[in-house]
Amino acid sequence: GVTLTWYQDVDGDDYGDNLYTQEACTEPVGYAADAGDCDDGEASINPSALEYCDGVDNDCDGATDEEDSVDIPTWYLDVDGDGYGDPLVSVDECYAPSGYVELPTDCDTTDPTQYPGADEYCNGEDDDCDDEIDEDVVDTETYYIDSDGDGYGSEDGTTEDCGAPDGYVDNTDDCDDTD
Repeated sequence: GVTLTWYQDVDGDDYGDNLYTQEACTEPVGYAADAGDCDDGEASINPSALEYCDGVDNDCDGATDEEDSVDIPTWYLDVDGDGYGDPLVSVDECYAPSGYVELPTDCDTTDPTQYPGADEYCNGEDDDCDDEIDEDVVDTETYYIDSDGDGYGSEDGTTEDCGAPDGYVDNTDDCDDTD
């Protein structure tokens, strides 16, 4: 009979180690017809395995963490360094390249003070990326009611706002707000 070369397959993944062979007519127990297993101690690592972003050559092709890794993440360019990226500029790589981040939710990619969850200020801009301007601001001022319209307010009525609403002023200099 014709003898074939069989490759020792310790991990049972149907791929053997090129270094340990046996010549036989039929497949011996613990051997495989295919060689090329780069880690014969781990069944999940072999030439037909999927590649993952894990620092391991899962598919025995001599490379790790390749572009075809099944779990490759998308990274987003963070020009302003606020930790939030531009949803329109991305790369798919196993590990974040310099200047790229995981979150694609920056509403102003040039301003490091504008990002999701940032404090909202009285500045006419959407600081916290929620599509609203100057809501729930942290830097409001107190304005005092000016019931008689003379430009002087009273402590009897106050409001917090980014600017003086109608009927309010920024002082408490009125001694009689009815006159």
